[in-house]
Amino acid sequence: MSYYTAVTIMIWVSLVVLMLLAIENDRLPRQKKFIFCFAYMIVGLAALAEWLGVTMNGNTAYSPWVIKCIKCADYVLTPLAGAVMLDQFDSRESVRALTVSVIVGNTVLQIVSLFTNWVVFVDSGNFYHHGKLYPVYVVLYIFMFTLIGMEYLAYGYRFRKQNSASLAAILCLMVLGTVFQEAVSSSLRTAYLGLTLGLAMLFIHNTEYSQLDADDRLKEQRFRILMSQIKPHFLYNTLGAIQELCMSDPHEAMLAISTFSRYLRGNMDSLSESGLIPFEKELEHTKLYLQLEKMRFEDALQIEYDIRCTEFDVPSLTLQPIAENAVRHGARGKPQAVGKVKISAEETEDKYVITIEDNGPGFNAKRQAQKEDGRSHVGIENVRERLHSMCEGKLLYDSVPGHGTKAYIIIPKE
Repeated sequence: MSYYTAVTIMIWVSLVVLMLLAIENDRLPRQKKFIFCFAYMIVGLAALAEWLGVTMNGNTAYSPWVIKCIKCADYVLTPLAGAVMLDQFDSRESVRALTVSVIVGNTVLQIVSLFTNWVVFVDSGNFYHHGKLYPVYVVLYIFMFTLIGMEYLAYGYRFRKQNSASLAAILCLMVLGTVFQEAVSSSLRTAYLGLTLGLAMLFIHNTEYSQLDADDRLKEQRFRILMSQIKPHFLYNTLGAIQELCMSDPHEAMLAISTFSRYLRGNMDSLSESGLIPFEKELEHTKLYLQLEKMRFEDALQIEYDIRCTEFDVPSLTLQPIAENAVRHGARGKPQAVGKVKISAEETEDKYVITIEDNGPGFNAKRQAQKEDGRSHVGIENVRERLHSMCEGKLLYDSVPGHGTKAYIIIPKE
């Protein structure tokens, strides 16, 4: 077995391992897993095309057209292997459009060259040689990898500045592999070896530093949750209602103080939760909030529950802010009518669905203004972000002006 064949086999084995690591990584969403695996597949195919081109070169057992097609695939896949790495970052739209243009232009050039010998031609001894337009391919190749290098550095600056040095080092590793092969000795064949090592380290960078970034964002979200939960008007109104009960019904006032204390303690406990919590716990906290609101509005507010399942987990403080929104802007949005809030939970084949329904005014111009501004908007958007990032969940709204609003919290079973 030749040195280069052994290197190619190791490259393929490494790429297969990377695919398995990406597939098994629960931190990665499905779209990200697909992007990683697609990138590894393209790099593997490009390495295979280069290996076939080297091993077939000068072998008269093959048709010249086979060698030309292999070199065409090599020159199409090599820039593409670099381009697919850009999808592992949050590339700018302008960079993506430019990348697609270069890849399409290079692909057209290589296909036309099959019939014109512009980039590669094969002599009578089945040795391939560079054609007169090969420098055009080199320029496109260098431009593509320069673009990738610039995007690497820009991504490092946007992502986490303190971790940008590792990205620069990974980029240097991949560039060195290509430089050794093209400038030092073509027999070294280290380009795809360097690219594969770079992909492996890039995977480590994504999984480890992305988790650090997620932790930072979670801390920020928890702070925003705390700020969104500190509502002076709710505290003042609740304390005022308890004060009135102290005069009219001391026993009921004692129960209200106990409920209020448990609600505040639940808020603080929820902020200390960094992961998912049982839905039953979140529901209990929401019931305490609604019990306090019921104490304030008495018969003007009706609460109904239809809970058919509780054996699943949710991010903390997801149901309570939605229920609060249903009371403030929904059930109490029609002061002259009896406000109604209904909370349901059901299980389907592939998901859990929590429904929060109110009989309020629905989405009108005034409601939209309230959504665009104020702390309620911060709380709702925070719920949506945490559902997506922590369990790939969704928060959806269905509203009919004059007939109320339904909010759906959807938790996938997987």
